[in-house]
Amino acid sequence: MNPTVIIARLEARGIGRRRWFRGLLVLGAALIVAGAVLGATRNGLAATDTMRSWTAGVYLVGGLLVAGSLGASTVNRDADGGWVGMQVATGTPRATVVLARIAGRLVALAAVFAIWMIVAAICSAAIGQGGDWPLFVHGLAMFENMILVLVTAALCSVALGPVASAIVAIFFYVSCLSLVNLMSAANDGVIGTAWSGLIKGLYLLFPRAITSPMLSDMQGRGVAGVAGAQLEINQNIVIVPAASWLTVLWTLLWCAVIALSAGLSFRRRAIS
Repeated sequence: MNPTVIIARLEARGIGRRRWFRGLLVLGAALIVAGAVLGATRNGLAATDTMRSWTAGVYLVGGLLVAGSLGASTVNRDADGGWVGMQVATGTPRATVVLARIAGRLVALAAVFAIWMIVAAICSAAIGQGGDWPLFVHGLAMFENMILVLVTAALCSVALGPVASAIVAIFFYVSCLSLVNLMSAANDGVIGTAWSGLIKGLYLLFPRAITSPMLSDMQGRGVAGVAGAQLEINQNIVIVPAASWLTVLWTLLWCAVIALSAGLSFRRRAIS
């Protein structure tokens, strides 16, 4: 079997056995169920909003914790402990080893979101909301956002420790999200024209956080909870539109570039 595939499988299986990983997975699922129970006590749109806001909060906060932790441990600890050196000793190029380790962690992240989304669909059906397609689409959008966090943390892990790598990755995601919000405000004309050109330039250059149609609607109505506070600038409510397919593809391209950069930058790192 290809050594790259073997490394990726070993990483995914090893992560699946870690207590913190299982704990976050179970905690997230439990909070989704709790949101469904709370939503069942309400009627109509309030029930739907409650269920969706709780689930979206899990996707955001839980996703950041899982993605940041997975990416931040890609290189540093195992490189210093000798495990990465053993993988390189198989004859697999350093860059390939790192990319395989990232791939294994992406599989673990995908498993977490798949389970959370299945739990959310079951809970939505249980309270009479059906499978809730908008919530499913939001889950896919947040999964892409967390891929961005994971690969950024992986890149940082080549030079930084686990905690610092996770913090930088989360800060980078927040910056991408803020840039999308500022671009929406500029398009609505609530930001001075002197800043609009700079904001547009940065928006076109950097990756963009993905906003789902569901979150755009809930944020505009002020019912998204921790997943997206209502955006108000200069006493004006700004509606952040749903991401276009171009934005989705642009951010995916950035994820690939960042992951490749992590592999290439590891070539000069000392390993034990």
